[in-house]
Amino acid sequence: MERRLVLPGEEVATPEEFAVDGRAYLDGVFRAAALGVAVYDRKSHTAVVKPVKVDGYPRQGDILYCVVTSKGVRALSARCVAKEGGEGPEELKYPVTAFIPPQLVDGRIGVGDYIRARVVSSLGPPFLLSVKGPTFGVVRALCPKCGNVMRRRGNKLVCPVCGAADVRKIAQGFYV
Repeated sequence: MERRLVLPGEEVATPEEFAVDGRAYLDGVFRAAALGVAVYDRKSHTAVVKPVKVDGYPRQGDILYCVVTSKGVRALSARCVAKEGGEGPEELKYPVTAFIPPQLVDGRIGVGDYIRARVVSSLGPPFLLSVKGPTFGVVRALCPKCGNVMRRRGNKLVCPVCGAADVRKIAQGFYV
C-alpha cells in the first residue's frame, strides 16, 4: 500500500487507473475534496482519501441535542448544539439550525425544550430532524409559568416550585 498527503483540489488518480472512495470528487480526474492522506492499493486498483481532520458536521443518522427555538404552523425550529459520539455528547464547533415537521413528532414538544433527535436529511443546513421513537424527545424542559426545570412524574412533567404539570414527548432513559 502506498500513501501520500493530498491537498484540496490536488489530483489523486485517473478514473482509468483507480476507483476512488472517500473525500474525493470527479473533475475529469479524481481530486481531493479535503486535506488528507490518499491510500493506494495497486492490487485492487482502489484509492481512498482519508481526511486528516474530521469536520464534525452532522450527517444523516447522527443523533443531535437541540434547543427548540420556535413553533410554526409547518414545523418546529431548533438550534442544535451537540452531537452524540462514542464517549457521549460532543459540542458542535458551530451550532446548526434544523426543522422538525409535525409528521416526525409523535408527541408534544414546547419552545425552550432541549431535545434528543435523529438527523433524517442532511441536505442542509437547515437539517431535517425526527423525534420518533422511545429514546428521542425532550431531555430537559422549563416550566412555562415560572421558568424552573421540570421534573418527571410518570409520563408527565411537573414543576417542583409552582406545581404546574404538562405532558411532553419524553426521551426514555435520557430525561434529567
